[in-house]
Amino acid sequence: MVEVVVLGSGAAGLAAALAARAAGAEVTLAEATSTVGGTTALSSGAVWIPGNHVDVRGPAVDSVEQARLHLESLAVGDISRVLLESYLVNAPLVAQRLEATTALRWQPLPYPDCHRELPGGMGRGVRSLEPLPLVVPSSVSALVRSPLPWRPPLTVTEMVTGAATPELVRERSRTGTLVGGQAMVAALLHAALEAGVDVRTSTRVTDWSPDGVVVDGGKRRRARVVVATGGFERDPALVRTFLRAPVRGLIGAPGSRGDGLRLAMAAGAALGTMSEAWWCPALRVPGDEIDGEPVYRMLFAERARPGVIMVDRRGRRFTNEAQNYNDVGRAMHGFSAQDFRFEADPSWMVFDAEVRDRYPIVSMRPGDPEPRWLLRASTTAGLADLMGVPPETFVDTVDRFNASAQAGSDPEFGRGRGEYDSAGGEFTLRPLSEPPYYAVAVHAGLGGTKGGPRTDERGRVVHVDGSVVPGLYAAGNAAASPFGMAYPGTGTTLGQALTFGDSAGRAAATD
Repeated sequence: MVEVVVLGSGAAGLAAALAARAAGAEVTLAEATSTVGGTTALSSGAVWIPGNHVDVRGPAVDSVEQARLHLESLAVGDISRVLLESYLVNAPLVAQRLEATTALRWQPLPYPDCHRELPGGMGRGVRSLEPLPLVVPSSVSALVRSPLPWRPPLTVTEMVTGAATPELVRERSRTGTLVGGQAMVAALLHAALEAGVDVRTSTRVTDWSPDGVVVDGGKRRRARVVVATGGFERDPALVRTFLRAPVRGLIGAPGSRGDGLRLAMAAGAALGTMSEAWWCPALRVPGDEIDGEPVYRMLFAERARPGVIMVDRRGRRFTNEAQNYNDVGRAMHGFSAQDFRFEADPSWMVFDAEVRDRYPIVSMRPGDPEPRWLLRASTTAGLADLMGVPPETFVDTVDRFNASAQAGSDPEFGRGRGEYDSAGGEFTLRPLSEPPYYAVAVHAGLGGTKGGPRTDERGRVVHVDGSVVPGLYAAGNAAASPFGMAYPGTGTTLGQALTFGDSAGRAAATD
């Protein structure tokens, strides 16, 4: 019997393990940390699956042709058309197969494509899906990485549509109901255990060669290896080498230390998309940690609220604050050659008293005492002094934005024109007119790197000479992403992880 060792237990690793086992292999799933799920377990669990099988309410009809057209409109950077074509064909099949063979169930997510207005783009509830809430045996849920402590057990749909209630949160907590990425991980893990996959935590591969693999210093085993260890964002040396952008706001699990990348490089793998990541704006709340390491919070709805803007270190707006998190994060990479610095790291999220009184801002809710990380001033000029930005420039920025917002437009950055801009449920323009004024520091962050060994459409690692590295496969954030610079829609990260994880696991078992 073919033996397959899968490294990493996020979406890509679990999908690979299930596919390899279904294809008849003896499978070991090795996870370096003490729990299963990695960054997937901390996420919303959303997937972007063009042409999926889930019922769509309304007139929208998706197709491979439409999705291909849309991806062509986003084809910037180090893309792979071969892998994108494989994704268009296989992603809907994998989503349907996982629903048929595990407890994972999908529902449409009420978000449009991030660039809905470009050719082939689709509106809300078509391509983005999320897991339904799930209860699994306690023996399974005990293995899954705990959720972020500030994240309630609610689906994105419940939070966006207003269906979330304190009673629902209490009931989910009482029954141990899992949502989002935790539901995805638990469903796949339960199926893997039932299928006979040997799941090992706190386990690392210490050596690999075409002759076999060594797990935790034991005897070499003649096994094929699927690398699904996540990205390399938690390794400072790898980050300095490959990422040109500022990286301070890490929001993922601490296990992403580049183990798989180093293994692939030692095998002579060709690399791709090494300077790319799933970018985001992030905020640091003192005391937030995962496994003893600091973790940041991604800014989602807060920056798109009416009465909120973002400004850089010059006191000027630099992007459409309401667009998708990847593009806002990328906009924070602007570099000033004159000052020799990244102008938008840190940047500042600025809002007025109406926002403070109506909406939660990260960990701060209306009526809560004001934390030390929140700046407050009675005038915009006073707030500029606290932020350390030029007061005249900042006051002019706010005044110009207010005048435009009062007229219902944003001529500088087009905020509010795109369908995605109001995906959180509200139109996004309102003047900042109610003192006092507030600001919080925002840092350039990322949810995971997306560079690594290049693979073919079967997930086989490609050598620098163009051949295939025998017995070595890769998927998810541990492999080169085919999307280049693009983030087509909510859930692209996990959509590709499941799809290419499935391909790699199947190939490892059958090659």
